[in-house]
Amino acid sequence: MKRERFKLPLSVFVVLIRADHILLLRRAHTGWMDNMWSVPAGAIDGGEALNTAACREALEEVGVSINPKDLMLKHFIHCFTEGDEWSGLFFSTEKWTGEPRVMEPHKHDAVQWVHIDALPLETIPYVKQAIEAIKSGLRCSEFSM
Repeated sequence: MKRERFKLPLSVFVVLIRADHILLLRRAHTGWMDNMWSVPAGAIDGGEALNTAACREALEEVGVSINPKDLMLKHFIHCFTEGDEWSGLFFSTEKWTGEPRVMEPHKHDAVQWVHIDALPLETIPYVKQAIEAIKSGLRCSEFSM
């Protein structure tokens, strides 16, 4: 009997870096993690390269264009949240065109540059964990909520 393989959903996250600050986006109007801060992120649509998906999410959420070659994979996170199991890839870049702004007001209500060592208390916990891991050079972590 052939066993069906487990499929793990994958999301991409984009850490935009300007000097020692990163761009955060505040969730709103969704009913999930509203008023919490994150980085631009989203699910892989399928049939697209990982870095291309990250560039697409950055353009959709904060209106910046990134060359996929300018993204660096910094962290992999395996998450268990609210009964779901999924994984995330955190990319970073210091190069993009456009000024970050809220592009999806039905999902977000603010963007803000914050010092990488002073994340708001209201940062989504797995995002905070991944950013701390990136700062310390840890390439992989697990998160449970």
